[in-house]
Amino acid sequence: MKQSLTRQITAGIGMAVGLLIFNAATSYRNTLNLVENERWVSHTHQVLTELEATLSTLKDAETGQRGYLLTGEERYLEPYHSAIARINQQVVGLQQLTADNKRQQQRLRDLKIAIGSKLADLERTLNVRRKQNLAAAVRQIKTGRGKQLMEDIRQQIAAMTAEETELLQQRARESKKSANLTILTFTVASLVNFLLMVLVYYLVKRDRTLRDNAEIKQNQLLDQLEHDRHSLQLSEERFRSAILNAPLPIMLHAENGEVLQINCAWTELSGYEYSEIPTIEDWTEKAYHSRQSLVQAHIDRLHQLNARISEGEYMISTASGETRIWEFYSAPLGQLSDGRSLVISTALDVTARKQAEAEIRMLNATLERRVELRTNQLQAANEELESFAYTVAHDLRAPLRGMQGLAEALLEDYRHILDELGQEYAQQIVNSGQQLEELIEDLLAYSRLSRTDLSLQVLDLESVVAEAIAMVKADAKSRHAQISVQSPLPAVIAHRVTLVQVIANLLTNAIKFVEGAPPQVLIWGEEIELPQEGETDSETGGQLERQTVGQWEHSQLLMASPVLPVPIIRLWVEDNGIGIAQEHQKRIFRVFERLHGIESYPGTGIGLAIVKKGVDRMGGQVGVESQVGQGSRFWIQLRKHEPNADDFAGGR
Repeated sequence: MKQSLTRQITAGIGMAVGLLIFNAATSYRNTLNLVENERWVSHTHQVLTELEATLSTLKDAETGQRGYLLTGEERYLEPYHSAIARINQQVVGLQQLTADNKRQQQRLRDLKIAIGSKLADLERTLNVRRKQNLAAAVRQIKTGRGKQLMEDIRQQIAAMTAEETELLQQRARESKKSANLTILTFTVASLVNFLLMVLVYYLVKRDRTLRDNAEIKQNQLLDQLEHDRHSLQLSEERFRSAILNAPLPIMLHAENGEVLQINCAWTELSGYEYSEIPTIEDWTEKAYHSRQSLVQAHIDRLHQLNARISEGEYMISTASGETRIWEFYSAPLGQLSDGRSLVISTALDVTARKQAEAEIRMLNATLERRVELRTNQLQAANEELESFAYTVAHDLRAPLRGMQGLAEALLEDYRHILDELGQEYAQQIVNSGQQLEELIEDLLAYSRLSRTDLSLQVLDLESVVAEAIAMVKADAKSRHAQISVQSPLPAVIAHRVTLVQVIANLLTNAIKFVEGAPPQVLIWGEEIELPQEGETDSETGGQLERQTVGQWEHSQLLMASPVLPVPIIRLWVEDNGIGIAQEHQKRIFRVFERLHGIESYPGTGIGLAIVKKGVDRMGGQVGVESQVGQGSRFWIQLRKHEPNADDFAGGR
């Protein structure tokens, strides 16, 4: 602070001296400019005087000539001869005075020519008077040539006088400006000098005050320093006590490998006293044996860090020969007074946790074997169930077809014997057989959807819808149904046969449940986006990566991918049917769920269950929006196909 104030005072005095020098130099320069301007003003006055004298001399010459013309006496020519003698000197003087002005020099040359012409005219007139008489001279004068020449001379002198007058005014202004600038500069510089001297006085006085205050503060700081030294000693004692009594093992070690401190927990868990491990080399030799060089190299690198790190897990050997697993954390603590870096290392004994993890892994392995065994048992049961379903379907079809054949033969061959009630009973047997066969077919279709592997591919939804419409064409024609499709329909990823069956079942359902009017069915599609959560299993991104250095393991969990939008195509099938109550809209997708009797609306009650099963197997969803008496809108959701560069390269 003292040095800063001294520099300020020195700078203030230096600025004052510099400003004085600057003021003197500026005043000197402005004075020179003022003198120069005054010289030019005097020069201009001299030019103007010389111009007036030249014109006056010409007038004198003309006056002497006229006196001689009137009297004829030579004594009247004295002013004429005197003017002739002076005029040339005056012209030369004007040339010298206007040597710095090119325009005036040009005018002066023209003036010189005009003066020469004028003098020649005067001389001619005099010669006429001498040789002839006054009348001849008067006639010469009346020609007007002399007057014209004199008028030209006056105009030229007037032009030169005008320019010199303008120069005189300009130089007078510059002279006044220089004088004003000199006064202003001197005034400002004097004022600034005064302010600087006031500032220097203030700084000197302030310096004295600060010196007095500094002495007081220095005494206070000495007292505070003594207090801080005492507090630091107490803090060091508390810090040392905290390290020594910490529940976790702690070691302080310097850059050259010296172990400065280990705490009680370190000694208790490892069995080594501080005297047994004075250096990192001693510690690594006792704790890591054959892995000493590898671990010590890693510990040496800790002194190059500038932030806390987790080192991972190490397997150490205790003084009793027991093997333990410690998880280490280290952080830099700056430098010692001798320049060596200081690092604190903290350990956490995770031996018990590792043993528990090993037991859990064994239990998981056992559980996986049990799950695999149970899966094999379920697969065998499914295969037996599938075989049973086909056997039952085959065994049911044989007597069913026999029953249907006999009932149809009875109607054909013995219709004339049977009365009306008998014919009705026989027809009911035929109808029931057909319904039972349809039920068996639907059950087999539902069973196939549950066990068949579906190969998904890119499908043109418009062609799939057209094929489904063709499947229900006969039923639609018999019911006078109108099916409309709003194009275009985008491509989706699905199984073609299954998707055709799903859409055909939805169309059949839309045509069936309509009363009092021809069925009206509308099909359209829309694209929506649903969020897809990132998966975390081993196949889709959640991995546990392990790196091992000797017995040292690093574990890092690779995080799952973020939530991404997935493009979805929703296909709608809208009808003008009887509608579905809100409480029944989930039931209709179950097997054998019917909201109406078979006598009202024919069917097996499996059609919509097949729709749901097929859509589920293709990775989609199904739903319905409906109100009683206002029709229904069924929808299915499937993944949209998005073309990429590979599609175009492959020619698709």
